[in-house]
Amino acid sequence: MRAKLAIIVGKLLKWCGDLIGRGSITPGTIATKLYPHLWEYLKLPKTVIAVTGSSGKGSVTSMITKVLRDSGYQVVYNDKGSNLTDAVLTSLLGECKLNGKIKGEYLVCEVDERYTKYVFPKIKPNYVVITNLTRDQPPRQGHFDLVFEEIKKAIDDSMHLILNSDDPYLYKFTFDHKGPITYYGIHKNQYSYTKSKFENLNLIYCPKCHKKMIYHYYHFENIGDFECEKCHFQRIKPQYEVTKLDYQTSLMTINQEYQLHMPSNILYCVYNTLASFTVLSLLGLEPKQICEYISNMSYNTKIYDEYTSNGRQVVVLNNKNENSTTFNQSLLYVDQHKEPKTIVIGWKEISRRYHYDDLSWLYDIDFEILKDDSVDKILCVGIHRFDIATRMKYAGIEDKKILVFETLEEMMITLKEKTKGSIYAILNFDYVEPFNTLMNTGDKNENNDRTSLL
Repeated sequence: MRAKLAIIVGKLLKWCGDLIGRGSITPGTIATKLYPHLWEYLKLPKTVIAVTGSSGKGSVTSMITKVLRDSGYQVVYNDKGSNLTDAVLTSLLGECKLNGKIKGEYLVCEVDERYTKYVFPKIKPNYVVITNLTRDQPPRQGHFDLVFEEIKKAIDDSMHLILNSDDPYLYKFTFDHKGPITYYGIHKNQYSYTKSKFENLNLIYCPKCHKKMIYHYYHFENIGDFECEKCHFQRIKPQYEVTKLDYQTSLMTINQEYQLHMPSNILYCVYNTLASFTVLSLLGLEPKQICEYISNMSYNTKIYDEYTSNGRQVVVLNNKNENSTTFNQSLLYVDQHKEPKTIVIGWKEISRRYHYDDLSWLYDIDFEILKDDSVDKILCVGIHRFDIATRMKYAGIEDKKILVFETLEEMMITLKEKTKGSIYAILNFDYVEPFNTLMNTGDKNENNDRTSLL
């Protein structure tokens, strides 16, 4: 009886939260207070997919869920973005009968990497995707080795691991794993490079013998085709591999056979799409059908957006603060475009979780890439504008190119009237919507042209 009461209360609280756009955690928290054994009472779907990692987990879970639903399956998914234990429970309560049975054939969960040791024993995932482990949120996470240990505690041999074969760090999960492992990766292509473009790599030493590795080519940072000459640790050829990649046409080909249209033309989208394709293929979906569903998806403009404003091309790249890897991917994207350009960098706050103004991560980002003649100006905006500007100076960028502004509103006149070229705005999520609104205020082209830049 207490279990049913907890479910009813949780459902009502979730319904109320959905009405006001909040309450992703509270219903689960209160329901477990009413009945502490609620997790044991629930009857989960037979197939549970968990996605964790420093970045990309939200995009991967969303894509997997969308394709499964388009294929006619009922899927339970923590789509609110909250990925802690009670948040996952809240999502389950929304699809739960009073007898505890979850109304769904699949459960797809984005799980916070530090909470895997709490969530995995509850949901018992069949498939676990680990997107990456990088230097992320230093005040909360510390070092990524600590995060690795937390995830490792949550994994057992019953779980099917799905890993990026181009990332040497992720192989640490495989050294004593006796369960199934499937790899995905990207073959050498026209965008690969043989000389490292990034100095602040997450891992350059062999995770087995700790000797410095050699690289036959890089895709990004330490991601590519690696080899240890001492112990012969090396990249494993993946079962699912991008064999052709073309940003000009927004097309990627998997295993020389399956072609799809990418939701956006940036490297992390390629990896997220490939991870999703891998999971969906393992679930038994027909590959050509997967490609069709993914190709018809619209890109998430909260993460990546491009349009024309007052005759200028604008690209908005939403970057998670405190994560140098996401910033470096945006810088790599900007560097691939050699036309005259203006860069905007800023945020309203570093984190919603805590009030530490830690800026050490700025010095893990290779802003030196912006030391290029094609860059007209770099506009630093927000609460840490002077810190950003200082980092630009340390990167060797000329003083005359660096401008600082307290607010987006203050910056707009200069951006629109006193800068040149395409506009690349590398922003935290709190500035994305207000930036787009201000960019299009007074825009002569009322119907924004969102034709791809590429």
